[in-house]
This record gives sequence, C-alpha cells and structure tokens, in this order.
Amino acid sequence: MNFERLGFGVTLFIALAQGFFFIFGGLYFLNMVLAGRDERKGIKEEDKRESERLNQLEKITVGEPLTERVRPTNFDEIIGQKQAIKALKVALCGKRPQHILIYGPPGVGKTAAARVALEEAKRSSDSAFSKDAKFIEIDATTLRYDERSFADPLIGSVHDPIYQGAGAYGPAGIPQPKQGAVSDAHGGVLFIDEIGELAPMQLNKLLKVLEDRRVYFESAYYSRANKNIPHYIHNIFRYGIPADFRLIGATTRRPSEIPAALRSRCTEIFFLPLGYNQVMEIAKNAAVKLDISVDKEAAELLCSYVSNGRDCVRVLETLANLIKSEARNRVTKKDVMWGVRSSRIEKRKCDIMPSAQVAKIKEKKQEREKVLNIDDYLK
Repeated sequence: MNFERLGFGVTLFIALAQGFFFIFGGLYFLNMVLAGRDERKGIKEEDKRESERLNQLEKITVGEPLTERVRPTNFDEIIGQKQAIKALKVALCGKRPQHILIYGPPGVGKTAAARVALEEAKRSSDSAFSKDAKFIEIDATTLRYDERSFADPLIGSVHDPIYQGAGAYGPAGIPQPKQGAVSDAHGGVLFIDEIGELAPMQLNKLLKVLEDRRVYFESAYYSRANKNIPHYIHNIFRYGIPADFRLIGATTRRPSEIPAALRSRCTEIFFLPLGYNQVMEIAKNAAVKLDISVDKEAAELLCSYVSNGRDCVRVLETLANLIKSEARNRVTKKDVMWGVRSSRIEKRKCDIMPSAQVAKIKEKKQEREKVLNIDDYLK
C-alpha cells in the first residue's frame, strides 16, 4: 500500500513538474513571440520616422554651386587643353581603349575631361564601351583601407563571420564577399583622383586586377565542402568577380613620383597649367552663368592672380554675392582687389607678357627657323 502511495506521489510529482515546465516553456516562447512582434513593430516605426526625415532632407537645398553649373559637358568647353584632349580621345574612344594617367595642376579640367571622354566613347559606333557603361569616381586620399582586407572599398573585402558586418550569414559561419569599386566599374571607367596617394598594398592589388580583369577573394572560413554556403558565394571564391574596366588616374604629382609599375601599364597624358587668356575665357563664361557684368580692368586683374579655372569661378561667385548684397550688377577692379586680398591669393608667377615682348620673341623664333634645319640640329 505504501508502495502504491509512493508510486502515485512520484507520478503526481512528475506530472506536476511536466505541467510546470510546459507552462513555463509556453510562457517563455509566448514572451519571445510578443517581444519579436514588439521589436518588428519598433523597427517599422523607426523605419517610418527615418524615411520621413530623409524625405524632408531631400526637399531642402541651398542651390547648386557654380562650379557644378560650369562643369564642361563636352570637349569644346574644356579650355586650354587641346593637345591633351586629343590624346585622351585617341586613348579611350577607339576599339581598344587603354588605361590612362593624367598629370596636371589642380583645377585645369582633369576630372571633367575624363567624364566627357567616356560619354564621347559611348557615342562612338566602334567603341568598346556599351551605352550604359558606368563612370565610377573615387578619391585615393579618402579610401578606407585595412591590411586584413576587412575594409577595402577599392578592391573589395570579405566579411568573415567573426567580424561586424557579416550580416545574416554570420551566425551560420559563412564568409560574405563584398565587391569594391573595381567591380562596380566593370565594363566602364574607374576614375581615381590623386592616384599617387594610394597605399602601396592597394596599388599592388590594383595592378593585379588590371592584369587578371577579375578580383579573387580568400577567407580561412571558406570551405568548398560546406553545403550551407550559397552557390553564388562558392562561385565568387572559386572564380572571382569580373572587373574588366579602363582605369583613368589623375594626379598632381610629377611622373617620377608615380610607381613605374603603374606608369608602364598606362598611356600618360599631360594637362598644362592654364595661361592668362584661358583663365580669362573661363571668367567670361562664369560671368554669363552668374548673370553679372565684369569690368575689363577687373577681369584682367582677376586673371593676373588666379591660376586655374576652379579658383577663378570661386572668386567670381564670391564677388557676385558681394555686389548683389550691395544692389549692384557690375564687378569693379576694387571688388576684385577686395576678393583676392580676403582670400589671400598670391599673384601669378607668370603674368601676361606685353604685346611688344611677344612680337619680339616670335620674330627671333622665325629667324632661328630660317637658319636651322634638321641636319644642323642633329649635328
């Protein structure tokens, strides 16, 4: 009898314990479901608030800068670089486009010329570029770079499961490749401003991509035998990501400062410093865009100080704001003097020559050409 009571007690205890754990587990999972629903609700509310905020930000603008409005849209609008433009067209707009290095001081149109060159190539009937070829622009001075390839926006990187940013594949132990600018530019042009500032490791990787026309990734977490890894990730690790593009690098450095390995793979084009007359033409075009008048003496004074198109446009925009604040529509010599002094702009080292001096130089040159021929030169 005691054994029967004991067995009944044990059975009752087990039943109560099972019931307790069942109820506790049910409440736990119910709480998890409710918490997940609240979390999803919170995410949706946050998404709605942020979307509305971003939409409001999109509606706010302070106007397009003049430098954007006067940006050249065709080769004719690029002032003072006739020979460089011809070389750029030959290198990029044919059936076999080449990699290009552009040398030149700031503000002379290197970036604008590269953009226009691709558009010109896309309009050509025998171009290697398709109509939807992309122009990907990056600046070497601002590229994030990590030697472990955890972050490399130029070449691409692999987010291993242990690193932040691995995404949904992280808990599953799956490495996730992220393509970089070289793959974004596939089929088009990759423009790297200040390419001379690239880190040596980045440059070496870039040269490898130029040779292979593909990007290959490695990860200690990748295994060909892992069936949980998606098919496309297997393909990326086995065969790489396509990166067939044409590189256009721009730099303000001298050729001797650029690695020979890069120079040997590129056609080198040189943009010249802008002369007085070229800056004057840019000033006239900018004045039309700003809807202002500039006195002749004021324009001559301005062009004797600024040495490139960007500085010219910037100073003129400042002077336009000045005269409009004073209810005027004409820029005077006094205004220009105020502008260059407030901006601490130094006078050009090579100013315009007097017309008499120019004529004298031409006369001497003509006399030399009459006396010398190629045989004399070789001697």
